[in-house]
Amino acid sequence: MFFLSLIEHTLQLPPHLLDLPLSEAIKGELESLFLDKIGRLSIANLGLCIFVNDIRSIASGFVFPGDSASTYTVEFRSVMFWLFAREIITAKLKESDANGLRSDEVYVNVQNEGDYV
Repeated sequence: MFFLSLIEHTLQLPPHLLDLPLSEAIKGELESLFLDKIGRLSIANLGLCIFVNDIRSIASGFVFPGDSASTYTVEFRSVMFWLFAREIITAKLKESDANGLRSDEVYVNVQNEGDYV
């Protein structure tokens, strides 16, 4: 099932991204952190992050002493996918082995099955 989730995250923005518009740099960094991640790497165990829908707010950035990255608290909405128990999906499997199932888009690791199924 797909759902829209409102998420707040404290994000460090590396200095090499500061020449981009702030919202563009933050959206890119959020996507690199959370897009297509599942299990322990996902956002607060909400499932698979499909895409960052929009950024609702960006708190003013600050720099910790001795750190070159700017830190922002960001509130954003993301489209998430979570497969519930007894929910059926149709997909073409690319590969299946003892470690898990693979399709062209999503890899389901058997070890993390309890995290999201």
